[in-house]
Amino acid sequence: MGKLALLKSEQDFEGFRNSKSYQSTNLKIRVRSSSPDQNTPRFGFIIPKKLVPKAVHRNLIKRRIKNALLKSASNLQAVDVLFFPRPQLLQKKFADLEQEIKLIFIKARLWKP
Repeated sequence: MGKLALLKSEQDFEGFRNSKSYQSTNLKIRVRSSSPDQNTPRFGFIIPKKLVPKAVHRNLIKRRIKNALLKSASNLQAVDVLFFPRPQLLQKKFADLEQEIKLIFIKARLWKP
């Protein structure tokens, strides 16, 4: 397992304004198709300070999602995905988080069998 490809620049995030959105109880994702020369999925995270005021908790949410994505990134199509986690995700167990991520990717038809 390698590193995840992350969305970091402002230009990467601008393209999501007119993208398709999917949500579950604790997660919301926005998906947009990537450039034709890209062969791996890229991920970004938006966790507002208003929802999760402590930086420690925001970073914990990101680390947990990244760890779950490392295990399942090989089963995903090459698209750009933007995550909007909700604060209730802090109380969830890691196995529940993995299952929720898998289900939302299946719902978005991004999961390759």
